[in-house]
Amino acid sequence: MNEMLDNDGVSRRSFLSGSGKVLAGAALASTVIGSQVGKADAYEYSTGYKYVKLDPAEVGQVAYENYFKRWCASSVIAGFVEPLKTKAGGQWKEFPIDAMRWAHGGMAGWGALCGTLTGAGVIIGMVTNETDVAEQMANDIAFYYSYTEMPVFTPKKVLKSELADMTIAGTPVCHISVGRWMRSAGEAFLSDARAERCARLAADIAMETARMLNAWSDGTYKAKHKPLYNVAANGITSQNNCMDCHGDRVPSAENYRTLEK
Repeated sequence: MNEMLDNDGVSRRSFLSGSGKVLAGAALASTVIGSQVGKADAYEYSTGYKYVKLDPAEVGQVAYENYFKRWCASSVIAGFVEPLKTKAGGQWKEFPIDAMRWAHGGMAGWGALCGTLTGAGVIIGMVTNETDVAEQMANDIAFYYSYTEMPVFTPKKVLKSELADMTIAGTPVCHISVGRWMRSAGEAFLSDARAERCARLAADIAMETARMLNAWSDGTYKAKHKPLYNVAANGITSQNNCMDCHGDRVPSAENYRTLEK
């Protein structure tokens, strides 16, 4: 992990430097490297949460509108639960949407996994009843988040700010994803524009999740990417963007005053 070079001696940072290289490299890594990873034992599990196909545009709009109250994780969940309460009924009527609100900002603001992916994973896990299918979908949505230029979603009514900038995160990590967009847009974290960006991103992730679940409902879902490809590449659960954080300017933990609290 100290020397993040691929077989051609190209740094991982260079690998992620251009959007075209990002997309091509992600596809190659997921299909070639991922094929070398053994598959964990899969099993079925029971779930009482029935799924009916939803309009991705409706799911996205609900997620967007909920963001400014519930933030990223719960807003994605709300995008599904709100329409499923009436269209599927049953246990969806009592689903605690805000039970996952803590996952906002990469878990209570720690900047780890983007909360939109946590929210998507919760819905995927509740709907599907096979561990391998749930993992395949979670893997696919992580790839979509990391290597798609976003936000794409346009709300029916803009609630906070107009946007012009889209970025490729190159990672599912919250603080890198947000930071790259902030640098591109020239906006501060607590600005209306940044909140608008994350709200629209939540809509994008909710919509892609709905598209996958609709295909699953039709029996046509096929995984686009191999799981755990970075385990084979790096020998540990990881990503291909280590140098984004672990370069020459890694701050020393001892210097953080927050550790004294």
